Amino acid sequence: MSMSSLCLADHFVFLVLILFLASPLTSQASSRCSNQGSQVVRNVSDIPESNYGRGGLAHITIAGAVSHGMKEIEVWLQTFSPGSRTPIHRHSCEEVFVVLKGRGTLLLGSSSSNYPGQPQEFLIFPNSTFSVPVNDPHQVWNTGEHEDLQMLVIISRPPVKVFIYEDWNVPHTAAKLKFPYYWDEECFHVPKDEL
Repeated sequence: MSMSSLCLADHFVFLVLILFLASPLTSQASSRCSNQGSQVVRNVSDIPESNYGRGGLAHITIAGAVSHGMKEIEVWLQTFSPGSRTPIHRHSCEEVFVVLKGRGTLLLGSSSSNYPGQPQEFLIFPNSTFSVPVNDPHQVWNTGEHEDLQMLVIISRPPVKVFIYEDWNVPHTAAKLKFPYYWDEECFHVPKDEL
């Protein structure tokens, strides 16, 4: 590994640690949906993981809006088994990925026309990072045959509202809204309409 990539990785780890120290996080003893009784430091191995009914996915919300009271960002650890992928989707927030292990492909469509169209393909690999522009349809695949693809994911403006596409030729206006998203459903409470 080159000195510059080690330096970049060190800076990223430092940034994530600063986020943890500056943010209230939920303790294991308190409710998963409460930011009361928070711990400053937690072991990621102790944070609940789920696939939310999606085979091949392991998702951990390390720091989230709904479950931890975060206001500006969320941090996830996502692991995809070989051959698994995200749905084709877009959201009105910025998203940054850091690939920790494995290899895959980022498919990135366009938000500038009526349809996502033929996506651009980008290879992703350990120690690579990429960002997805606001509202650009995208999909991440684990294209490896034998190794999991594991990524740290940071999004802005949580909780995320996700628009899901059946394929790359679905008009943007026909994408289906999923809100709250799967990992926010347990803790997200829609206010009752008082009218």
